[in-house]
Amino acid sequence: MSELAEFARVVHESKQSSDNRLLEPVEYPARCRRLGDIRAVIVDVYGTLVNYWREEFADADTRETALLGSFGEVADRFGMIPSLRAVNPADPPEKTLRDFYHGLISLRQQRGVKEGIEYSEIKIEEIWGLIVTLLSRHGYDPSRLGGDDSATFSRKIAWFYNYKALGRTLYPGVVETLEALKKKNMVLGILSNGQFYTPVDLTLMIRDQSGGRFEDIYELFDTDLTFFSYEYLVAKPGELLFRKLFDALYEFQILPEQTLMVGNDLAIDIAAAQRLRMKTAFFAGDRHCAFMHEQGGKTVPDLVFTSWTDLIEQLSFHAEEEE
Repeated sequence: MSELAEFARVVHESKQSSDNRLLEPVEYPARCRRLGDIRAVIVDVYGTLVNYWREEFADADTRETALLGSFGEVADRFGMIPSLRAVNPADPPEKTLRDFYHGLISLRQQRGVKEGIEYSEIKIEEIWGLIVTLLSRHGYDPSRLGGDDSATFSRKIAWFYNYKALGRTLYPGVVETLEALKKKNMVLGILSNGQFYTPVDLTLMIRDQSGGRFEDIYELFDTDLTFFSYEYLVAKPGELLFRKLFDALYEFQILPEQTLMVGNDLAIDIAAAQRLRMKTAFFAGDRHCAFMHEQGGKTVPDLVFTSWTDLIEQLSFHAEEEE
């Protein structure tokens, strides 16, 4: 197990996260009730598998306060407070850290635009690495916290901020459904806007929901069909990740038309996949994370489901009439 994975496991297990709020499904039309000849099921992560919503996010002010608090916890955990105060004595350390974070992300995104990269992505650990470098000019010394190399240290900070900032549970029935689809001979993959910590977190959450029956995400998902935006510096709805997926599916002798894209965003997941002839399923089980944008009424997915276990009976490996 890597140093990062062990760090994440220890922190994760020290305070198990739970979300007991009542999920509120939304209604949305589907083209049919059941699909046949599905050989591969490819899923988005955030808002589709992972319930990242926090009650504080319902209001802009409480959301800002909650996220600011997360920056404060990062600053405290990693001993940044004295250096942040040295940088900017006028503001609280958490605000200075937040401003660094968002400012550097904005600069990286602007660079992508200048380079002509549509839907450019960043590597979030590089942002935290730059912050560490900036703070080191004001007395910050990460070596006091241990012997991590700079890359591992930046990844630990990035993971910890994400851990504190977002909710982190799988939606009910995810593992049961994925396991059932594999038993139906479907291969499973991931195509998601995500960072290096996404598979780390998924492993922890799958382990929790399965009661330890699955120790790693790649016991459920095929490694050759797993694509995260940070790996290619391009995000959905850009076509690059989909094209990478299709190259991999070709080795499985699976066509885009035999592949189901499952997502919670009509524009980023569903419409993008439909343009490339994939079948689609819209997860509408949580109104806070079912994003319709301007696609509402324009984009009609093949399937709509509001509970993960409902998807099991809506899909068949065998060719049959659609209902």
